[in-house]
Amino acid sequence: MNEERHHEYEPQDVEPEVHEATEEKSTYPSRSEWRPKQEEHVRHKPRPNIKPLLLGGVGGFLGAALFFVIVMLWDSPTSRFVTNELTRTEQAVTVTESDVTTAVLGAKPSVVSITNIQRAFTSDSQWEAGAGSGVIYKIEGNTAYIVTNFHVIEEADEVNIAFSDGQIASATILGEDPLNDLAVAEVELPKNIDVEPIVLGDSTVLQAGETVMAIGNPLGVFSNSVTRGIVSGVERTVPVDTNSDGLMDYNAEVIQTDAAINPGNSGGALINIRGELVGINSMKIAEASVEGVGFSIPVNVALPVIDMLERDGKVTRAQLGVTIQEVIAVPGNVREEYGISFDQEDGVFVEEVTPGSPAEEAGLSVGDVITKIGDREIKRYVDLRDALYRDATVGDTISIEYLRRGEARKTEATLTEAT
Repeated sequence: MNEERHHEYEPQDVEPEVHEATEEKSTYPSRSEWRPKQEEHVRHKPRPNIKPLLLGGVGGFLGAALFFVIVMLWDSPTSRFVTNELTRTEQAVTVTESDVTTAVLGAKPSVVSITNIQRAFTSDSQWEAGAGSGVIYKIEGNTAYIVTNFHVIEEADEVNIAFSDGQIASATILGEDPLNDLAVAEVELPKNIDVEPIVLGDSTVLQAGETVMAIGNPLGVFSNSVTRGIVSGVERTVPVDTNSDGLMDYNAEVIQTDAAINPGNSGGALINIRGELVGINSMKIAEASVEGVGFSIPVNVALPVIDMLERDGKVTRAQLGVTIQEVIAVPGNVREEYGISFDQEDGVFVEEVTPGSPAEEAGLSVGDVITKIGDREIKRYVDLRDALYRDATVGDTISIEYLRRGEARKTEATLTEAT
């Protein structure tokens, strides 16, 4: 899977339409059955043959009755309800469009454009290395706090913030977290600016098919642009290579959406129909054969990271104290040396144990193959990172299952803070 960091240009011009309609069932008045009155039999006198007359009379009566019923129904309340069905549907769509407009108008002032300024080491020249978006999530006094993507401000010597009214200010980066692709900045608000922090929503209640809007600065040119779509999927996991070494470092939990997320939208807001922030737009799949597959960091996942970055300037994570390699990549001669079966493909191989680390205290050694931590199966490198960074915190005691020369073993380790 190829993921796009939004420094690249690959605009998507086609935006999916959302058709909304209401469906109501109309109930017509029931018709009573027509039952002719039974004839009395006259025995003392022969009866004339009146069947042709009866059939003709019955046919005429039924025709008149049917015409009467049609006329009555045509002007009945039920009939008016049916003929107004299209109008009612159009009215429902109009209300929805109005809600979308109201949500966007409320959220747009809280979304800013960000310019990454970098300077050359050997001269005073500077240039715009990239552009993205950010979201004002808190204001204290005259200071606004902004969340964006790490890759938007990565290696920046200066970060400029452009507000929705066009005013520009220089921001200070408070903290960065490459693993979650998040960063927090603070900026002094310009005078006479009218802006409020965005209303925070709850990403845990999102459902597939729910209407969402992405607000950002696509291509670094079209500030405060809005694209509309739906939630395509929730609780998706996408493997992320944070240091471009070709090894997936982490399984990012994301919201999948078909709202267009183009380069420059990174760090912008994904809002729901109430104008609440439910995600931080982060990436999309950039392949010629793929359309409308974008991803946003859920706000409930982002908030704890934002708090740590604002408070401590970093994210505190637990460490086990091992250097590892995926078993599937272990060469044959190393497998023979440590007694690892050639059929063994899942697990992580311990290449080094840090002295004094939780791993050493737990008895792990070079050559061991970790296969499970807690309830999580460890098949690849990202599984180990998830077990340490998502499932556990500093001070937790975790259970570890591993193989040593093909023999299954168990141990426990108390995690310490990563340095």
